[in-house]
Amino acid sequence: MTLRFRLLNVFSVDGDPFSGNPLCVFEEAGSLDDAQLQAWARQFNLSETTFITAADLTAAEADVRIFTASYEMPFAGHPTLGTAHVVADLAAAGGARPAAVTLSMPAGRIPVERIEGGWRLRASAAVSRPLERSPAEVAAVLGIDDASVVVGGAHWVDAGVEQLIIELTDAGAVAACTPDVRGLHGQLSVPGREPQVYVWAWTGESTVTSRLFAASGSALEEDPATGSAAANLGSHLALSGRRGQQVTISQGAQVGRPSRLDLAIDEEGTVFVGGRVTEVGSGTVAAGT
Repeated sequence: MTLRFRLLNVFSVDGDPFSGNPLCVFEEAGSLDDAQLQAWARQFNLSETTFITAADLTAAEADVRIFTASYEMPFAGHPTLGTAHVVADLAAAGGARPAAVTLSMPAGRIPVERIEGGWRLRASAAVSRPLERSPAEVAAVLGIDDASVVVGGAHWVDAGVEQLIIELTDAGAVAACTPDVRGLHGQLSVPGREPQVYVWAWTGESTVTSRLFAASGSALEEDPATGSAAANLGSHLALSGRRGQQVTISQGAQVGRPSRLDLAIDEEGTVFVGGRVTEVGSGTVAAGT
């Protein structure tokens, strides 16, 4: 048996073929069991690999599962946008290319719509709670000055994946972060869950720079573009009263993958995350029998 896959860059920058967050999407993976899904995600070793396990292409709907190299995720932003691109392309083979796609995943049904050059998702409603740590404690884990952490600017936010969102004073503080893995596990995490910490700062009235650090055991990884964290940031801003605005997020410079994420918050507080999706390759693998 062979399986078809596609490689895409999500949240890419127009004109830069090595920008955005890489993604692998398996087109038809309904025959694979959980162990095989995890094994293929580990084989490709990207931040996430998605698997379309069932699809109604006439309705432009699909069931999707998302795996890192180590575990399954209930939701993630760049896999959602990249998978929507593939589902729409598969649907177009039998008729008109759809302008919207609905993906069902463990976190729920996620509507995704086409925008110029890419796709945009509507985030689920979020819950938020403050981090019970002082700015000095947070700064010590991040390896930056105490004054670089905005007082009251650290919150746990969950719009599908709970992450710690930490506002810093400026772009220099974001760039200077050198997190301590032990500190992430001990100070900036919850029991039984690997830490995911998103640091961000305003760089203008409607522009933000950010970084996402994820700890897995003793290893520390930095994501080039994190749609789930952008959704959480948008939800945090909406809950803080900042509505009716659009924000451009820059991420990935420190890992050599410059990325652009477009965040929108409407007057009702609904959050949208979008970006460019660029297909860079495709192929097949032998899945065995």
